[in-house]
Amino acid sequence: MTKKQLVMFFIVLSILVIGIIFAEVKTAAKYDEYMNTLKSMQKDLEKETVISKASWYDYTLPSGWSSKNHLICATREFPRYSYIKVTNLDNGKWVICKKTDHGPNATIHPDRIVDLSSYAFSKVSHLTLGLFTAKIELCLNDCVKNVEKNTMFGG
Repeated sequence: MTKKQLVMFFIVLSILVIGIIFAEVKTAAKYDEYMNTLKSMQKDLEKETVISKASWYDYTLPSGWSSKNHLICATREFPRYSYIKVTNLDNGKWVICKKTDHGPNATIHPDRIVDLSSYAFSKVSHLTLGLFTAKIELCLNDCVKNVEKNTMFGG
């Protein structure tokens, strides 16, 4: 490799490294912005508890992945990939789910805010019941500590 090629190689490498560092800083800034949005949403939700009917659903992707063994949910009220604590008000049991989908359809089910995967639903109620009255909360602070400790359901 000639001296000129070596210099060009290090210039390109430097540009790539700077680009990666910039992308990480930008991603960190987006993460901070996302967390601030979640915190402001939580403050709004602390003022008013969301009470709604919860139902269950399952789906399978063409790749074969299924929602049946995952603590996930669909809701139109919270940002995607946030964690949501759903408490069954009939028995006090709760589950923490990750929002991965949008729903339930408000036109068809105006009384429902959250659809749980069958696995998540089974942690707080019997699948045969189909619905229960739930308190739905955005999961931050102490709730996130439960997620980090893999304590995803209880009551």
